Amino acid sequence: MLLIYKIKLPIMKIAIIIGGFMKNQFKIIIMLLISIPLAIGITGCSGGGVNGEGKGSYDTGTPVVRGNIYNDTGWEYLSKGQYDSAIKHFNDVLSESPTESEKAEAYNGIGWAKAFNGKLKDGMKYFQLAADLCDDAKVGLGAAYIQQASLSDLEEAIQILYVQLGKSKPKFNYIPGRATGVTNADVHAMLAYAFAATGDTEKSEQQLEYAKELEPNYEGKSISQLFSAIEFLNSY
Repeated sequence: MLLIYKIKLPIMKIAIIIGGFMKNQFKIIIMLLISIPLAIGITGCSGGGVNGEGKGSYDTGTPVVRGNIYNDTGWEYLSKGQYDSAIKHFNDVLSESPTESEKAEAYNGIGWAKAFNGKLKDGMKYFQLAADLCDDAKVGLGAAYIQQASLSDLEEAIQILYVQLGKSKPKFNYIPGRATGVTNADVHAMLAYAFAATGDTEKSEQQLEYAKELEPNYEGKSISQLFSAIEFLNSY
């Protein structure tokens, strides 16, 4: 009350400021309570791409057969839920003078192994090491930033998923390189959430409609919870 008296703001303006603050605070609380239903499944890098690009190997050096085998074996262990064994094989790749693409594949594998084991935040540094060469790592990294939920984290997620992965094209086509369980629809839904949470309703609704177009039979699936959360944020 003392502060309000000293600055002598008109009552209506004070009400608007307080109302806006409470609205933003409430929105932040809702954001923190919403769990992002990412479908995290099995396998990361080579073969993936955006808009049909990146199919096949993105190798930048002479292939190291042992490195490729270790990466594949790591993903086999990961698909069985044997995360420590998976990480061991990915680390074996890193100790065998790998090519840049093999190294990115190994770091990406470690990142997803951490994520599948419920430690998405712990996987961030590995996704960051792989993100320049691996679209699946960009997706994992974007998801990790969204999970952290601060405004700066959400803006970083948009930078990674929309600008770097999607080249700022609203209807980009993400093709997973490995069966991570995160689909093109999931990525656009995550973007819709990030845009909604940062106040860009127009882009959020654009991404939401495209995600629904990609996943028309979403009712009863986990992604429908995220759609509902996005619609709530956009309407508030």
